[in-house]
Amino acid sequence: MDLLELLWAIFIAEGDVKASVPFGWLKRKDDFKKGSVSFRTIMREVAKELVNERSKFDRARKSGKIPADFDFIRYLARIGYNANPSEWDQWEKNVRNALKFVSSLKSLWR
Repeated sequence: MDLLELLWAIFIAEGDVKASVPFGWLKRKDDFKKGSVSFRTIMREVAKELVNERSKFDRARKSGKIPADFDFIRYLARIGYNANPSEWDQWEKNVRNALKFVSSLKSLWR
């Protein structure tokens, strides 16, 4: 999985074009609704956040601070990006399903 695949999977899982703000990025919801930030700005901010979360994940894994069965998506669901206990399982499931979809699209291009 690369960054773009993960970005699109999160975009889809967070409600795609029906969401009030792309990627569920609540930090910029009001700005997006007012039209003062673009989709690309939010996408860039979310990408930077995912890179930051990946660094935290790698450090936590190396130090043994997260369970061995946590992959990056589970980490995002439970500790990082989403980390909303009422949504953990559903968010993880939705992102994994969306990731399969996005990955299947890549195979069309080969």
